[in-house]
Amino acid sequence: MTKKKSGSLKLGLLLGLLFPLVVMVVFYLVKFSGYPIEYFREQLMSMKLFSKFISICVYPNLLLFFIFIWRNRLLSARGVLGATILLAIAVFIVKFAWGG
Repeated sequence: MTKKKSGSLKLGLLLGLLFPLVVMVVFYLVKFSGYPIEYFREQLMSMKLFSKFISICVYPNLLLFFIFIWRNRLLSARGVLGATILLAIAVFIVKFAWGG
């Protein structure tokens, strides 16, 4: 009898929130490392690209989600999906509350 792997909801949620943050930091370091982070944020806000930038940074969650599905870690995949939904709500708030 094989034991069904389910993973951890907390792990999926944590990784689903951390991956986009890592992508944001890597993008900043690659493209704007000579400038203060405040300048980077101001440029994104002034060009009304902040919500789009956050949306693009969530793409690695798709890969993470499929890795958990393929490895039969369904609770972890559910955590990644939950984190992605939370980030979508954050994008919605940034887009319509702050105009970014």
